[in-house]
Amino acid sequence: MQANRRRTTDPRMAQRAIVFQLLRDDHRERWSLKQLQHTLSDVEPDTISDAIVRLEAGGVVNCLDEFVGAARCARYLDALGLIAV
Repeated sequence: MQANRRRTTDPRMAQRAIVFQLLRDDHRERWSLKQLQHTLSDVEPDTISDAIVRLEAGGVVNCLDEFVGAARCARYLDALGLIAV
């Protein structure tokens, strides 16, 4: 019997996870909200939505309709190797 896992509501963790997903090389540049929610299944959906709003306000991501993509500055910092795990 598998125990129920709790989804996180940590906004900083959600923001970091979203940025890392958006900068992946093996996926198109834009992600739908549904794709992010599916991939980040250990984060509450409302937490993902709130994190996207904060990231957009900070200029880290761009939103167009239901799609989210890393802003040009975030991609440039990633290319410089300044964003790394």
